[in-house]
Amino acid sequence: MIGIAQFLADGVSAFFIGHSLVSPTLPEMVDAVLPGRVEYQVINGAPLQVQWEDSSGAEGVIGRTWLPEHPVDALVLTERIPVAETAEWHDTNGYVRKWIDLAAQGNPKVKPYLYETWQAMPQGEGVSIEPWLQQIRDDLPVWQGIADEATRTNPEGVAPVQIIPAGQGMIRLQEAIEAGRVPGATSITDFFRDDIHPTDSGFYFVTMVHYAVLTGESPVGLSRVLMGKYGPYPAIPREQAPVLQEIAWETVQKFQAGERP
Repeated sequence: MIGIAQFLADGVSAFFIGHSLVSPTLPEMVDAVLPGRVEYQVINGAPLQVQWEDSSGAEGVIGRTWLPEHPVDALVLTERIPVAETAEWHDTNGYVRKWIDLAAQGNPKVKPYLYETWQAMPQGEGVSIEPWLQQIRDDLPVWQGIADEATRTNPEGVAPVQIIPAGQGMIRLQEAIEAGRVPGATSITDFFRDDIHPTDSGFYFVTMVHYAVLTGESPVGLSRVLMGKYGPYPAIPREQAPVLQEIAWETVQKFQAGERP
């Protein structure tokens, strides 16, 4: 955990590489809560291999040319899901290594992170989401294995790869909803616009998880209105925002202590 004051004073605090579970929304929201700029390369549906080999149609900037010239403190990577199959067929370990090494050209002490996500949830009235929650649990060792392998091969000076446990956060959020802790919510599906993509409120929660990991500080007390490129995102309900912040902080603290939901 690096502490918010340790971000580069005049530089980019984070760079995201990912797909539609990053979207421009997540880096824009993270940009609103960190002191420095946040940039991104987004290609919907793309594994890290494609992000590396064919980024001409990416949203944001082209990481392969941009990263060596722009020091970033935090490099946030995520892989296409399902993560186990993608890791097997698209050399996730190899491309995580390439992206970290590239970022290290700009900042030899870059801090890499792996954003843990989730698969599509079952849809339909009365359909249980427990298999979806269990899949998140089952996929965690894959994410952890990717992070551990990258850490093992990191060059000197590069920090160990940390997991940003957003998938675990979804489990914690559902547990909190079931316990009646989350005002205005009856199911985790309230935070999704389809079977896999979060609403703005869902991305707000994921942003709080990122903030907690990237800074090592509690997100409790952050604004419930975050600015985006074209103006503010919809305000999170006044009673709900602090609860989402608390659950995000609990998620990260428990994850880093080795507790799993």
